[in-house]
Amino acid sequence: MVQGALKLILEPIFEADFQEGSYGYRPKRTTHQAVQRVAEAIVFQKTQVVDVDLKSYFDTVRHDILLKKVVERVNDDQVMHLLKLILKASGKLGVPQGGVISPLLSNIYLNEIDKMLERAKETTRNGRYTRIEYARFADDLVILVDGYYHKCEWLVKAVYKRLLEELVKLDVQINAEKTRQVDLTQGESFAFLGFDFHRVKTLRGKWGVRITPRIKARTALLTKLKEIFRRFLSQPADRVIELINPILRGWVNYFRVGHSSRCFGYVKDWVEKKIRRHLMGARNRKGFGWNRWSSLWIHRNLGLFSDYRVRHMTETKALPAR
Repeated sequence: MVQGALKLILEPIFEADFQEGSYGYRPKRTTHQAVQRVAEAIVFQKTQVVDVDLKSYFDTVRHDILLKKVVERVNDDQVMHLLKLILKASGKLGVPQGGVISPLLSNIYLNEIDKMLERAKETTRNGRYTRIEYARFADDLVILVDGYYHKCEWLVKAVYKRLLEELVKLDVQINAEKTRQVDLTQGESFAFLGFDFHRVKTLRGKWGVRITPRIKARTALLTKLKEIFRRFLSQPADRVIELINPILRGWVNYFRVGHSSRCFGYVKDWVEKKIRRHLMGARNRKGFGWNRWSSLWIHRNLGLFSDYRVRHMTETKALPAR
């Protein structure tokens, strides 16, 4: 409650300072908007990608640097004292794990990174064409550079160098093993916010982008559901469905954009088969009961989650080839 009250005070003050490419836990901003921004950048021929992974970011935030950034905008001793107590309770470094105010503090801490990228974006602009785009959601950051620009290789190195310089000031380290440069024109892909991004040709022969849930995300979901089926093996099917429906609904709503249909089909079939096995097991029988129950009956009568529709993002027209 205290963190929530402090967040209400600080958020409007710093929201005015935050940049367009920052999406993490900000009012009226969503993960889907961040995904859309990255997808548009790829369609606009930004095919050289720096996929940045910060090393234990939330655990390594330096309190002195963070407090200095806050005090630049907040001239209230009581607020600052309260913030110090909250940070001190989490240890000598880092922000409170799971704290209501932690995402806001994280955005304040990394705002200089966003400002640097905005300056780089404007410095390299050519009329309405931008050479650089970026999107950040908390500690998840991707930088995209125009692959058709004749100095793109130099530009990628320059932006990465500036990024490292800013991170050194914040005492934040890059995870060298997971941070990598990706060339989408060579069939490579990268992950952002649980989605995989691939550059593909559309049916009209133009370059577009395919966005799919990561296999890792799907595996994590099925593992979680499998544990529920195992633990409640002796329970009625409607009880199991009552437990898995909220999990399915939340996961599907998160990944309901892009090109998730094939993944959704796999999940839907997997869950239905598990329910069928559960129903047959309750009758001491093997198999899936294909002749006993139709899929429609399972979803309608037992109430199993069935809304796997994909909402396509706003279509973006590709720029002319250069």
